[in-house]
Amino acid sequence: MSRKAIEAVILCLALAACGGDAAERPAETSLEAMTMLPVVRARLDSLTQRPSMMRDAGSRLKAETINVVDAMRADMTRLGMHSDPAYEALADSVVQGSAALSTAGGAELERLVARHVDQMRRLTGVYETKVAAMK
Repeated sequence: MSRKAIEAVILCLALAACGGDAAERPAETSLEAMTMLPVVRARLDSLTQRPSMMRDAGSRLKAETINVVDAMRADMTRLGMHSDPAYEALADSVVQGSAALSTAGGAELERLVARHVDQMRRLTGVYETKVAAMK
């Protein structure tokens, strides 16, 4: 993936993290994290295909991961859900794992990317399941 393509993905993540004016979003998608998930999934797909792209995006990925995790927590709080220890442990692992990606290299980077992608997919799946149960 070219540097411009990586920058485009990161720009999309940044824009998604900002959300947008509530009037711009339909009522059923007023959940901030839910609007971020398509971009998150696209990034995870890109990371799966090219773990080496982490060399350029390491520190930004940590910030983006924190934004998504915080948005999921805020959404669930708005819906009146109480968190559970398993969800919090997974969310914490996702954030810690994203931090470790910025310093890893070689085979270790590939292993950590695969772990981050798996954990992030599981976390977003749990979030979506919890939100769907509240509707």
